[in-house]
Amino acid sequence: MMTKRLFALAAACTLTLLAACGGGDGVPLGEFPAMTKTEGDAPFELKAPTSKSPAAFSFESSDTKVATINGNMVTVLAAGFTTITARQGSLGSYNPTSTSALLTVKERTCVAGAVRNKSGLCVPPDSTARDLTRNGLSWLPPRSTVKLSWSEADAYCKAVSYQGKTGWALPGRSELTELATSGALAGQEWPLGDTWSATADTATSHSAVDTTTGTIASLMSDNKLYVTCTLGL
Repeated sequence: MMTKRLFALAAACTLTLLAACGGGDGVPLGEFPAMTKTEGDAPFELKAPTSKSPAAFSFESSDTKVATINGNMVTVLAAGFTTITARQGSLGSYNPTSTSALLTVKERTCVAGAVRNKSGLCVPPDSTARDLTRNGLSWLPPRSTVKLSWSEADAYCKAVSYQGKTGWALPGRSELTELATSGALAGQEWPLGDTWSATADTATSHSAVDTTTGTIASLMSDNKLYVTCTLGL
């Protein structure tokens, strides 16, 4: 009976040692924590776990529909889960070993006015309105289907991705007035009318510009108006 117990204890110790080594009989690996990202996030770099072995690491994704890996750079593709495995090869007296961590990719929730595309980015709805470049600014045209309060419009510009670019903002009152009175909107298929500017008038009102005439009005910020966004060139 004592012999059987000793054999069982030895087997348990062996399994414990193997688990601590991360796989096979390689050296124990340091922390390789779980990761959480959101659709549309920029590629990110994996940090290899610490190891006494000098051998190089390679990385694999169990579901390449969720995320792919090139070298140590991970590209997020879609919402879901994938297991990221870090493998360290053999080198000299060091045996191969590995460890893994779960990558969770959350579905992106878009702000009012924006829609989620296949890449998980929040983008403006489709439109026939033409883009404009004027006075050192790129202009994102308003959408006929999108009318927002001022706070929603501000959030929309800050969050939206357009033509691969982010960092958009509401135009200043003077910039929007100049555009409206310049004649540059003729034939551009922009929906015209009261459009929000970034300029605050009071704690509860902001300046709007009628892009048909260039007329400025101070309107309560909860009004639903057209939205155009700008980005410096």
